[in-house]
This record gives sequence, structure tokens and C-alpha cells, in this order.
Amino acid sequence: MSDIHWLEVHPSSSAGELKGALAQWGYSLAGRLEGSTLLIVADRPDPRWIPEKATAVLWWVKDGSPEETSRVLAQRAGWVIRQSAPLSEVRDALLYLEGRVMDTDGWLKQLLHLATLDELLRPILVQCLRLSGASAGAIWLRKDEAFYQRAGSGFAEAPLDLTEATRLIETGAAITLCQPEWIGLVRLRNPTKGINGALDWLRELEPLLLNAWNLEQSRELSFKDDLTVAQNRRCLEAELPAVIRDAASKQESVALLFLDVDNLRILNSQFGHPTGSRVLEAVAIEARQLMRAQDRLYRYGGDEFCILMRSANPKGASILGERLIEAVAATQLQVGENRVPISLSVGIAAYPTHADGADTLIERADKALLKAKSLGKGRVVIFDGT
Repeated sequence: MSDIHWLEVHPSSSAGELKGALAQWGYSLAGRLEGSTLLIVADRPDPRWIPEKATAVLWWVKDGSPEETSRVLAQRAGWVIRQSAPLSEVRDALLYLEGRVMDTDGWLKQLLHLATLDELLRPILVQCLRLSGASAGAIWLRKDEAFYQRAGSGFAEAPLDLTEATRLIETGAAITLCQPEWIGLVRLRNPTKGINGALDWLRELEPLLLNAWNLEQSRELSFKDDLTVAQNRRCLEAELPAVIRDAASKQESVALLFLDVDNLRILNSQFGHPTGSRVLEAVAIEARQLMRAQDRLYRYGGDEFCILMRSANPKGASILGERLIEAVAATQLQVGENRVPISLSVGIAAYPTHADGADTLIERADKALLKAKSLGKGRVVIFDGT
């Protein structure tokens, strides 16, 4: 039996009974996390309570929704048990977690076949920190001609260009991931045990890591709209629930703008469908120029776009909508001797002000858009319940 690292975030009246059961099962409570199984006692599962170096977590909670459970298990492998459940379930979960040995033949290698890239980068980094004795570490992944930090801490998060990434590799300050494809790099701060152990372990995992990276690249391509190169509706429907869950955990707001190109059918009839395609491309270009770096643009279908704004309230979204209407109206799109006018209607809804979930947020932003159209088009309307 392994030691238990007991982390009591919130007091529980049943904590003494569980500690007694752990002692009967042969477990002892350890003061350090490394080499122990982490058991978190809390009112509800919450990613904020997960220590940086935890590899797997047993949650013993008063209550928890499916969404909360999904969120913490996406951060670390583990188990969530209600405190009202029989204590035998705790023992079964501990035995299960002990069997998930953190080596190349154990649970992590199996997880790589099933997890998303972001879900598996964290345990990979934790294992690199353990093997190297490093005080901190981070993983960068390649996108186009630069590398962007996707996991970890202890280093500046600025993107690395190819020149800087090459220098880090050549000086031994970073480990290459998956040569010759070079999908990314790992940086470790003050590795007291050296990097050879982490390097050997990573090399064994690279074929599986490369598969996960290729799967993500393919998924991104399937989520792109061919005409405007915005994300498509399928991508919005896949990403929005996760954005809402993240906002809920941080107590932040999320705004969704629905944009509709006014009178596109008339433009197509008057100037031809190629001109209509140019109008859509122009709207996408102007939107990208006005959006913040963390905002996402989607082509929802036909003449509709969506902009998803993290950490934004309805007022901030309205400002973006007004600026976008002005920008596209000023766009000089010429077809022969004619200047093609572009007009937008914008509907806005926000979580949690107007909606309690992804589906409701889409529905209410769309209702606000329909109201903007009915009021005469070319304007911004924030959902007001009608």
C-alpha cells in the first residue's frame, strides 16, 4: 500500500471516519506529495485545488455535477466520490489509482491513445519534472513558423520563433519533441537530476505524442471554413461548452456576437455570387482586425458569423459590434464601376447575464440578431428577454 497525501480543503464531519478506514487498510498519511496518492477533501471538485505536481487525484466531495467532475478529470487522471457513498468505494478507487503506474508501460501510455493533446501534455510534463528534479517546466508546440506555450510555468509565455527555438535546442536549454517533424520542445528549470531520464522517457512516447498532434491538426482543418478561413459552426459547437465551463470556474463572463450580412441575397442577384463571396471575406478580414487576440471568429453558416469573446461583458461586446458595423460600411469593395455596400446586423448575449449554458447562449444571441434585423438592420441589439 502507498502513502496518502491528505489535502483537506474544506472540513468534513466524516473525515475522521475516513482516516480510520485508511489506517485499517494499511495506508499512512504522508506530509509530502511526491510518491504518495493525493486525496482531496472538498465541498465540490474544483481545479483550483489541484497541486502543480499531482499526477492523479482521488476527490472525496460533498457533491459534484457531471460538468465539475469532467473539468477536474480533464486536468488530472483520478476519481470523484461523494462523501455519502460507502467507504469501500474509496478503497476501490485507491486500488485502481495505484495500478495506474506512471511509466511507459503503464496508464499514461494507454491514456495517450484516448486523450486530447492538452489533456495529456500535463501528465507528461509532471513526469518530466519528476525524472529531472526540475523546479519548473513548460512545453511549447509548433504552429506555422513559431512555437507557443501550451503547458507548464516558470518561463516567459511569449512565442518562440524558429531561430530562438533552434538556439535553445543547440545550447541544451530545451528538449526537442518528435524529430524530424519537430512538433515542439520542452524546457526544464534547474534539473537537479539531469535531463537524460526525461529525455529517454520522452523518446519512447514520441510516436504516440505525434499521433495526438497530427489528430489535432486534422481536427483544426475540419473546423475551418474554406472561404473565409474562420472556424466553422461545428467548431463553435465543440468549443463553446468548454469555454463556458472555464468561465464558470473563474467566475468570468463570456459574450457571443451573432453577425448577419444584410441583404446578401440581393447583392448576389445584383452583382453575382462571386461578389457575395468577396463580401463575406471582407467581413471576416475586418472582424479579425478589430477582435482581441483571445477572441474567436466562426462562420456559422450562409451569411452569418459569430464572435466568441472570453472575459467580456455585453457592453464590451456591443462596442466591438458597433466598430465592426462602421468598418464594413467603410470598406471599398468595387465591382466594375460599382461600389458594393456592406451592412451588418449584430445580436449579442452573454454568460451568465443572459444564459446558463452553451445552447441557451447561442439561442439568445440569435434572438437578439433577429430583433436587430426586425428593427431595421445595420445595428447592434443586446438580448433583453424578448
